Amino acid sequence: MSVEQAYVALGSNLGDRAAHLAFARDEIARLPDTRVVAATDVEETAPHGPVEQGPFLNQMLLVETSLGPEALLDALHDVERRAGRDRRREVRWGPRPLDCDIVRYGERAISTLRLTLPHPGIASRDWWRRELAALGSDSVTDTNSRPTTSHDVHLALPAWAQVGEKRLAHIKRVTTLLAQWAPVIACDEGEAAAMRDAGAWHDALRDAPEALLRDLTGDHESPTELLHGPAAAVMLEREGETRTEVLDAVRWHTIGSARWGRVGRALYVADFLEPGRKFAATDRAFLAALVGRDFDGVLRQVVRMRIEWSLREGLEIFPETASFWNSVR
Repeated sequence: MSVEQAYVALGSNLGDRAAHLAFARDEIARLPDTRVVAATDVEETAPHGPVEQGPFLNQMLLVETSLGPEALLDALHDVERRAGRDRRREVRWGPRPLDCDIVRYGERAISTLRLTLPHPGIASRDWWRRELAALGSDSVTDTNSRPTTSHDVHLALPAWAQVGEKRLAHIKRVTTLLAQWAPVIACDEGEAAAMRDAGAWHDALRDAPEALLRDLTGDHESPTELLHGPAAAVMLEREGETRTEVLDAVRWHTIGSARWGRVGRALYVADFLEPGRKFAATDRAFLAALVGRDFDGVLRQVVRMRIEWSLREGLEIFPETASFWNSVR
């Protein structure tokens, strides 16, 4: 049974809007052969269409499902019905307690009487495009149906980068998160650029051979998985990069640093919360949604979760990580 990734948009502008979205998230997570991988922050938007009505709360989910497109559509309509929506009696484009739309379903292109995919509304709903980008969708359809991404990591990667396709996808998701978080955590233009560059460069040598990493760093004792950050920082310095906040963010992104400012801390959080990671998906999506309201609180929780995971796996807690934890508690 094949598993597909689908992007499901939620909306509500009747009754307890937040409760309706929470109900939808819970019920979708309970669908057979389906799991919620990630969720965007909840956003309030003006109503779309000709009918005068109140504003909507919107959110998008990334789900993995073995349900076919129309079976998933039927299940979502049942969730809407149980939330109080009656499609037979409602005014078209009018207010509703819950709207659940399939925006994308894998790479499927479908046009039937019931379902069109990708959803034609992507072109006219800028918040959907933002949400797709936040969830790491490889392409987002704009009003002219041209593929775009929020940050072109191919252009930002240095010529010496050694990354495979999966690593590149991870780098894109991290950089997308950092680009979106910069305005909500009140970064100025310089700091926002530093965050994006650190995101694009942090794993530039993650798939490089061990011999190269040890040669660049001169470190012949540390575990191999800790060397790609320091090695990338060495290469960046050789190319003339002088921003300490970028170099330190890249250098220590795996274990953390008590000396970090906001750039390093944001990279550490984004590297953990990016939606492509599979473990603790619900908890991580919840934390990502809180970044704009309580970044420091999210940072503390991320450091704690990473330390707890290392302890469960029997991995070493490095002194730098312990110092980092003590600096954010």
